[in-house]
Amino acid sequence: MTDEPSTQARQRSALPLLVAIVALIVAGGGLWMSYNNAKTISATQHRAAVAPPPDPAIEQIKQTLASVQETVQGIQAEQQRQAERVGDAQQKASAQQGEQKLISDQLGTLSARVNSLESARAESPAQTPQPAPAPQRRTKR
Repeated sequence: MTDEPSTQARQRSALPLLVAIVALIVAGGGLWMSYNNAKTISATQHRAAVAPPPDPAIEQIKQTLASVQETVQGIQAEQQRQAERVGDAQQKASAQQGEQKLISDQLGTLSARVNSLESARAESPAQTPQPAPAPQRRTKR
């Protein structure tokens, strides 16, 4: 029976040691994971901070895009000029139509006056036109 108390004493003294070892293992694992996590974040930040070298194809695409944008702007400016020219032509055509209508109205009025004068002349036969004086003959000298 003397063995039993010493076995229990050993188990009691081993239990705190076992708990301490498990705690050290858990703490070490946690430190190791946080170190790896920090190393991964640092590497990602370093890759993000260091700009990759410019790709010549990307530069060529940028130049082509700038050229296309300039061409589109030129086309838009030309469309604007053409629209202004069409507007001017429409205004001139409108003005010419107005002038033609005015001339047509004036011609109609003049025609009506001539017709009224002719009808007035035809209605007054009482007045006979005076004969024109006979032309004088010239004598030769």
